[in-house]
Amino acid sequence: MSTAAVRTPTAGRRPRADLRRRALEHAPILGPAGALVLMFALFAILAPSSFVSSDNLFNLLAQMAVLAVLATGVTYVLLLGEIDLGFANIAILSGIAATLFFGGKDIDIPFVGQLYMGSGTGDQIVGIATVLVIAAALGWVSGALTAKLGVPSFVGSLGILLLAQGWAFYWSQGENQYTVPSLAKSIGSGYVGPVPRVAISAAVILLLAHLVLSRTRFGRYVYMTGANKDAAELSGIPTKRIVMMVFALAGLLAGIAGLMNIGRLGSAQPDAGTELLLPAIAAVVLGGTSLFGGRGGIGYTVIGLLLYGVIDNGLDQLDIDPYIKPFVRGLLFLTAIALNVLMLRIARRAQAQSLLERSAEPPDPTPAAPSAPAPSTDRQPSATR
Repeated sequence: MSTAAVRTPTAGRRPRADLRRRALEHAPILGPAGALVLMFALFAILAPSSFVSSDNLFNLLAQMAVLAVLATGVTYVLLLGEIDLGFANIAILSGIAATLFFGGKDIDIPFVGQLYMGSGTGDQIVGIATVLVIAAALGWVSGALTAKLGVPSFVGSLGILLLAQGWAFYWSQGENQYTVPSLAKSIGSGYVGPVPRVAISAAVILLLAHLVLSRTRFGRYVYMTGANKDAAELSGIPTKRIVMMVFALAGLLAGIAGLMNIGRLGSAQPDAGTELLLPAIAAVVLGGTSLFGGRGGIGYTVIGLLLYGVIDNGLDQLDIDPYIKPFVRGLLFLTAIALNVLMLRIARRAQAQSLLERSAEPPDPTPAAPSAPAPSTDRQPSATR
């Protein structure tokens, strides 16, 4: 009777404590999700006729599609606890290369020589495949510098940024290119019903990336490498190979994003790398993926992309001075970094508290069933005697 009276309050408090602990552990995604709802509601109130119109919302999806593909690669890299600064310029270089391949010009590729593509479908497939191979190779080099030589990923990817930027300016001579291959147009422009085709392409890539992270051994290795690289190596995970593969994947996704970008805009601009670099990183960090590796995912990135897109598009609908928008973006980026670190601390504190509570739990007071007495070798006197 007394045991039940003592245990009942504890049992009542425990679900609430578990709920609070789980909420704290999921703070990195609950915070951005709540901010997304609040910002959407705010702009819907301030600009009801323009912001929530179907045309504007579909336009928002089209605007965020290229960033979504870039942010997918950034997500993988950040899950490793690394940073990649070269992906945006790899995307720009890919767009420049694609337009030149089909613009009737011979272009020089290091270690390969001059290359020229015709306008047929087969030529376009070969040309686009060549572009994607170049993009993946640049990403792989960035990863190899980090994994094999121990170069910090910030420094190695900065070198790739400068290399890709210089390469794009050399090929284009600093001029915009307008000969966009039809295959790039097919994924970057047009509609399927009311939905922009470029948004559908981005959604497919996000879904595939999510499945790879959540359902494959490679995805588990990415998380384990980012959470604790030394422990991952001791458990037999080829962490160096994983790092190089992830950077190559980020380069490949950057190449795809570059093709989508020229298909959507109808031109390739050699100086547009800065416009893609920080927004893609900011969107991933806004979503709650940790800068220190091991925590986050594509679901987090989708929320971050929507949050960034809603704020950016909402400012346009309010006719905010365009010269103020870079300031707002910078403020948003700094806020995202600060919140990322704060949410990580909250989640770690919740996990530590959970471990303490489990270790402090008293043993089960229910008495164990008595065991059968061992047979005795001594004769006991009979009770009837």
